[in-house]
Amino acid sequence: MPLGPAGPAASGPAAGRDAPGASLRAALALGLLLGFYLLALSLLVAVAALDVVLARGTFTVVTVEGWLGSLAVAWCVLRVVALGRRREEGREGPPGLSLTPREQPELWEHVRRLAERVGTRPPAEIRIVPGAVAIVREDARWLGLVPGERRLFLGVALLLGLPGAELDAVLGHELGHYAHHDTRLGHVVAALRVRLAHTVGTLRERAAREEAEERAEFAAKAARRRAEGRPPPLKRGRTRGPDHYLALVFTAYAKLCLRLTEAVSRRQEYAADLVAARIAGPATTAAALRRVPALEAADELYLNQYALLGWEAGLLPPEGQFYGGFALLLADDTRREQLTALAREPLPEEPGEDRSPYASHPPTADRIRALESLPDDGCTHTLVRRPATALLRAPDRLLADLEQATLSTEALSKHRVAWAELPWQARRETSAREAEPLLAAMAELTGAPAAPGVIALTHLLDLLDRDLLDELAARLPRSERAAHSSGRAAREFARTAFRSALRQLVLGAALETGLCRWELCWAGPPVRRTAPAWFTEDLPAALDRAVAEPAVTAPLRTLLLRGGAHGPLDGTGPAPHTLA
Repeated sequence: MPLGPAGPAASGPAAGRDAPGASLRAALALGLLLGFYLLALSLLVAVAALDVVLARGTFTVVTVEGWLGSLAVAWCVLRVVALGRRREEGREGPPGLSLTPREQPELWEHVRRLAERVGTRPPAEIRIVPGAVAIVREDARWLGLVPGERRLFLGVALLLGLPGAELDAVLGHELGHYAHHDTRLGHVVAALRVRLAHTVGTLRERAAREEAEERAEFAAKAARRRAEGRPPPLKRGRTRGPDHYLALVFTAYAKLCLRLTEAVSRRQEYAADLVAARIAGPATTAAALRRVPALEAADELYLNQYALLGWEAGLLPPEGQFYGGFALLLADDTRREQLTALAREPLPEEPGEDRSPYASHPPTADRIRALESLPDDGCTHTLVRRPATALLRAPDRLLADLEQATLSTEALSKHRVAWAELPWQARRETSAREAEPLLAAMAELTGAPAAPGVIALTHLLDLLDRDLLDELAARLPRSERAAHSSGRAAREFARTAFRSALRQLVLGAALETGLCRWELCWAGPPVRRTAPAWFTEDLPAALDRAVAEPAVTAPLRTLLLRGGAHGPLDGTGPAPHTLA
């Protein structure tokens, strides 16, 4: 049976049925692993044969150089074997929260029922992990001949974002890997890949380091000759050491291993899709294949723009909401429509000549096309339509425990605030941090420390009225360009920096008084920044007057402290404008 990449004739479910059996896959994995050492042994034999040939000839200086070179090559080959043994992938899998049957009986019972329908042994551990992933592993022994403990890793984003029927398709797919014994050889194949990647990477690093040292030595020699008034040495071509050529050899072997093992992996994916289709139905399985990438994109957006919104300010969402807030994003009508539209978008087609022979999964479009070609057995209509979270007991507690198990110590030390308070508190901390140089300048000038807010702003405006703007601006940090300027240019640089810091202090005070609002928005950009129209329109001019020569602070005072004269802030005045 050919082990190369699946071509057009073997790109569907039939390819999954014809995937090599466990014994053949074990032989392949063992052969490739032994081939790593046989390749090294072959190189040593070749070097030894060369030494024998040299020994039969006339003893000359060339013979000695050949022996020394063979010793260098032999040492590098032995070092390659040592490199390959140095680092192996652990079996623990991604960090997460291990769930016991006592804690989550409904989830465990559901997985066991699915395993029974698939006809395989259920996992011994179910671990909830961050992200929209589903992974199965098995700690098999003796190259997969002896089964071991099975682990199922289930991403929290799948539990929060998938309907129960589509989660069954995902679980059925992963259990299908168990049923076909795909996981028994997982550790052997992973160890082979890690060993080769580490070996090739280290050889390339050493070859590059040797080349850099050679260039540096040549440059130093040329510099010494020029200093002595002599012409620099003639340039010569780069000399390649044994590490360079060994890297080429083992890179070629690594590519061969990847082509063989990943071709088998792609066929295993088709076979697992057939199991999922038998459990949840072809249409539901195809829908899950479409929805999971969309959930991955949505989860990445949520973590980067919402969960980490207050990171720089030392803030995080409430306990249990660092991951659990993803459900709030999915509950928004606009986001839900976007997610549905993303899942329905046509998947990119990959022409046969553009497909990588090193991909571990077939193109999703091919997998969906294969599922759609299957007859509908009607099992989709018998499934209970319910959210995947219905399988969880006390999901809020579970999400909080997941944070404790996966977040760093730094993250767990952050202050937790409610979602409604997170944007404006984060903005307040940011404004305070950006206004710190100005507050420090005020403290240095007056001898009294100041905290950001309305009181500090009022005190600053008093100092501007006393014509102390230049003295304050001179105490602010300066850019390199500003530090090398003088006269009028220096004053302009200082006033520009002062205006920027003053704006941050003003925005912080406006936020404190409720004049400006930073509100959470699930439907678009994570923060909606709003302020009354008159504030947005008049603020730039008021700042310009405050940093003018002479300073005029009355417009800024009126804008902030007597803003009610321009319009009420109780919602009956002009509609708020977006604040840039």
